[in-house]
Amino acid sequence: MTSAKVRCPGSLRSVAPQPLERQCPRCGRSVEIWSDEEKAACKCGGTVFKDRRPTCAEWCPAAEKCLGGLVDVKKIRAEAQARAEAEGNPRFVEHVCEMIRRKAKEPGEGGGDRD
Repeated sequence: MTSAKVRCPGSLRSVAPQPLERQCPRCGRSVEIWSDEEKAACKCGGTVFKDRRPTCAEWCPAAEKCLGGLVDVKKIRAEAQARAEAEGNPRFVEHVCEMIRRKAKEPGEGGGDRD
């Protein structure tokens, strides 16, 4: 009996920081922020924040099995759903799941080339 290799989709992200462009909420100027930073300062004095990414506990179907003894996965998911609804995107977690499914199917991204 052979066991298929299982990889966490979250581990597919590159460990090398990537530059991101975000718009300053204060002046509208484009500001560069790196993927390993949480915030960056704009020339106007405003602060630009990196987009929040969901944790695997919020979207992964195996989260309870992996993390159930460490964190309250149901509580994390409920909080994520409430936050998404408050932000005007109640289907946020569904969108993230679909994005990860598509990404995992792409060749060379860890999903389509599993052995």
